[in-house]
Amino acid sequence: MKKILFLIPLLGICSSMLAQAPTVTNVQAEQTQGTKDVAISFELTGKDSGGGTGSMINGEVWFKESDSLTTWTKVSSVGTIDQFSGTFTSANLSEWNPDTGTDTLYPTFDLGEAGLSPVTKSLIWKAGDDAPNINTSDAKIRIIAFYPKMFDEATSKPMSEQTSDWNGEGDFGGSGGSPDGNGTSPSGDVYVRDYSDPNSYLVSDDPEWPNLRDRFQEVYGISPIAPTSYYDEASLSQLDVFELPDTIVQNLTGVMPPSGTLLCAVVGDNLIPVMQQ
Repeated sequence: MKKILFLIPLLGICSSMLAQAPTVTNVQAEQTQGTKDVAISFELTGKDSGGGTGSMINGEVWFKESDSLTTWTKVSSVGTIDQFSGTFTSANLSEWNPDTGTDTLYPTFDLGEAGLSPVTKSLIWKAGDDAPNINTSDAKIRIIAFYPKMFDEATSKPMSEQTSDWNGEGDFGGSGGSPDGNGTSPSGDVYVRDYSDPNSYLVSDDPEWPNLRDRFQEVYGISPIAPTSYYDEASLSQLDVFELPDTIVQNLTGVMPPSGTLLCAVVGDNLIPVMQQ
């Protein structure tokens, strides 16, 4: 069964006009099982605003249904979920109109504060609202971060003007009217858990080769696929991915997996089937 899996690493591009433009790296995004929500995490770097505190940063989240497409769509519903109550809180920038008594939400988000050291951020995208009828395993996510737009007198511009000024065509190159020139671009391939294969395969012990990585390389002559990796949420770390024939998986585990070559990450003593994004 196909799942809607979104995953792409991003690299913030700083312009020469402002060396400390915000930078987005190590983006991980994956649909939450049983929901149409996409959990997004990334590392955000900003500038020191004085006194050891970071700077406030706004951002946009974009997606495209397939890597082959050149047009991106701006995501309009992003927020956080309280881990205790499960309540969803929107991160959209909003503007209150006292004359009409209404609150307008904009598809620009408060990414919070970030200084010179990378800070891990987490967001939830309500993909069921923005893309309710998409069924794909080839979607891509892009995050564009920028400092709040200010008037010359150092007051904030209206929320409606807090945008990157990108139109979603091609690659965001850092111009587009954004004063800090911050943009993003994709890097190498990344793998995510293959939920079409619910199994993980426990590898039998071998006293001579207790380290699975060494075991693959020395016994079978199989090296990790470079420069790719699998992000393991439990250990919060990047893990090597190996391309293993199903016969080797059977030799290692005693279990015959689905026929064909499997892409597997090593997590402890388990092989975890993964898929390329």
